[in-house]
Amino acid sequence: MITLAELAGLSKNQNVKKIKQANIYQPNEKLMFVGQVHGKKIVINDEIKKAVNKYGAWYEGSGDDRVEGIKYEGSWDDKLAKEVRGYPKEFLFVIFTNTAVNKQKEILKGTGSIFQRILRNQKEIGYFKNKRFDADVLISFLKQLGSNVLQKSQKDATKENVALFIDEGEKLMWESGNTAAKQMADKANEYRDKWLLKQPEGVYFVGSDHLKMLKTLATKQREKVS
Repeated sequence: MITLAELAGLSKNQNVKKIKQANIYQPNEKLMFVGQVHGKKIVINDEIKKAVNKYGAWYEGSGDDRVEGIKYEGSWDDKLAKEVRGYPKEFLFVIFTNTAVNKQKEILKGTGSIFQRILRNQKEIGYFKNKRFDADVLISFLKQLGSNVLQKSQKDATKENVALFIDEGEKLMWESGNTAAKQMADKANEYRDKWLLKQPEGVYFVGSDHLKMLKTLATKQREKVS
C-alpha cells in the first residue's frame, strides 16, 4: 500500500527480493521487513522462517494480517506507541485507512453524530490503543482535511452518512494526489518507517507500500553518513 529495484551499492542481503506474494527488504543481517498487501495471504519461505525463529516477529497494527504458523512477539505499532508523546493529529489518518479491512463504516454507525462516534470508538479505530485524543485534536485533524469534512462529521451516524463520510475521507487521503490529508498520512507513516529502521533486530511484517519508503529512507541515512 511494488516491484522494487535493487539498491545500488548494497550487498545481496540488502536487496529487495520477491518471494512469491511476499517482498522482503533486509537492511542488515538481524533486521528484515516482510511486505504484505492488506487482506491478502502471503507465502513465507524458509529464509523468513529462519529469521523469525532467530530474531522474533512483529505484526502491524492490530494483527489482522497475521500469517498462520508464525509466532509473533506482538504489534510493532503498539511497541512504537510507547515512544510517542501525546496524540499527534496526523496519527488520526487511520480513521480513513484500510476501511475494507478495519470496518470503520460498521464501527461508526449508531446513536449520535459521526464526530461523537469517532470519539467514543477510539479503542476500535484509533492508532494508539492506550491513549485517547480529545475533541480539539479531532477538530484540528478534520479541519485540515478540507472539503467541509468537519462539518460533515456533525451529521447523524446513520449507515448512509457514515459510508459517505468514510468514502470521502479515504478518497481525499489516498486517491486525490498530494492533498493535505495525504500529507498528514505521509507524516505519520514516515515517523513509523524511521522508527522501524532504528530497531536493532527482528522480522517486521508491514504493508507492502512501506518497503519502498524504508528503502528510500535507509539510502538517505547512508548518504548522510558517507
